[in-house]
Amino acid sequence: MKMTANLKLALAGTVLAALPARAAVPEVSNVAMSQNDLSKRVKITYDLTDAAVVTVDIQTNATVGGTTVWTTIGGPAVSAATGDVWKRVESGSHTIRWQPDLAWPGHRIENGGVRAVVTAWALDNTPDYMVVDITEGAKLNSQKYYPSADSLPGGLLGNADYRLSKLVLRKVMSKDVEWTMGSTDVETERESWREATHLVQLTNNYYIGVFPITQSQFSLLGKNLASAHFTQAGAMRPMDSVCYNILRQADSGNQVESDVRSYSWPHAPNPRSFLGKLRERTGLDFDLPSEAQWEFAARAGHGSGSWGDGSPILNTDSDGNLARLGCYARTDDQGTTVVGTFAPNDWGLYDMQGNVWEWCLDWSKDDISAHCGATNVDPNDGSKLLSGEAGEKRVARGGCWGDRAQYSRPAYRLALDPWGTWRTYGVRVVCTAGLK
Repeated sequence: MKMTANLKLALAGTVLAALPARAAVPEVSNVAMSQNDLSKRVKITYDLTDAAVVTVDIQTNATVGGTTVWTTIGGPAVSAATGDVWKRVESGSHTIRWQPDLAWPGHRIENGGVRAVVTAWALDNTPDYMVVDITEGAKLNSQKYYPSADSLPGGLLGNADYRLSKLVLRKVMSKDVEWTMGSTDVETERESWREATHLVQLTNNYYIGVFPITQSQFSLLGKNLASAHFTQAGAMRPMDSVCYNILRQADSGNQVESDVRSYSWPHAPNPRSFLGKLRERTGLDFDLPSEAQWEFAARAGHGSGSWGDGSPILNTDSDGNLARLGCYARTDDQGTTVVGTFAPNDWGLYDMQGNVWEWCLDWSKDDISAHCGATNVDPNDGSKLLSGEAGEKRVARGGCWGDRAQYSRPAYRLALDPWGTWRTYGVRVVCTAGLK
C-alpha cells in the first residue's frame, strides 16, 4: 500500500490521497516546493510518518477535452532528482532536489501551474523497478527504486550501465495468484510427461532480472569462476558457458559432496560462488529462480499456446512470433546476441525466450505436477528430490540461440548436468520483493 501527498507551488494546500487504514502505512504530508531564481534548482520538502521507499513525480496543468487536468512531465525529466528519493527513507523531514532547466528545457516553475507528487511505498510493497549497483565500490543495500521503466535514469535501453555494471529487476506480483503451469495439446510436440498442467499458487512476490546476466556483469563478481565463449563485442552479450554449481554451490571445479549438501537450496549459496559474492556485495538475497517463478514471469499473464507477448506459438521449427522476442536457430558462428536486442514480453522482460538457457533452482524430475509449484528439492537436503531419489540433473528454461523454436516455449523444461558448461548455458537472477 502507498500513500501520496500533492502540493502546488506557492503555498497551496496539501492534498493527501486517502487510502484504507492499515497499521504502519507510511504517510506523506507538508509537501512544499521552492525554486532558486539564480540556479533554477527546485527544492521539494516533505514529512514522512514511517520508513518507506519514496518516489517523486512532477505534474503540470494540461487541457484534455476542454478540461484542465494534472499530467506528468514524464519520467525521464524527473529521474535525475536527488536527495531523499528513489530509496528507503526513514521517518522525519526530508528534502528532494531537482534541476528542471536540465531535464525539462526552457521551463521555469510557475506559481500554481506545477506540483510535486511525493509517494511513500510501504516496505512490503516496493516500486516496480529496482536498480542495483554491483561494482566493487557499491555500498550495501544502496539499491534504487523506480515506479516504471520510463522513470529509469537514462532509459532502460539508453543507459548502458544497466547491461554493464548495474542490475535492473522488475517486480512480479505473484503472491496468491492461482495460475496454470505446464502446457496443453494446443502446443505441437509438447512433452506431455514433462509438461503436465497443474495449478500453482506462489507465496511471495519477487524481483526478476529484466535481462540475463551479461558478461560484463558476471566479470565484476565471477571473473575467476568461468569464461564466456562468445566474447567478441561481448560486454552486453549474456554470460554463457556457466554451470549451475559455479553459480550457486562451488568456487571451483573441485566441489566436494559436502558442498552439495551445504549449499543446495534452501541453504544459502556458497559465499565464494557467483551468487554468494553477489549477495555479499549488495546485501540482497539474490538467487536463481525456481521453475515456477521462471515460468510465471516468462508467461507474463498468458496461458498455454502463447508467447510472453500474447502472440500464438505457431511452429516447432521456426516461428515468426518468436523471432520478435529472441534469437534462436542460429549457427555457431553467430551465437548469442546483445541482451535487449529483441522485444520484451508483456511484463517488460527481455530474452526470456532464446539467447541462452537459464538455470533454475530445481532438480530435474519428469512429472512435477504434484509439487504445485514448490521447488523440487527436499527441504532438509537440497541434494535430493522431493521423491527421495538422488538428484542428478538441474532444470534450465527458455531455449537458446542454437535450438528450434519449440525449445523456447515457456513450458519447455530441459534437464542438464549441473557441472555442464556448454556455450548455450546462462543465468538470470531473482530476489525477494520488499524490505524489512
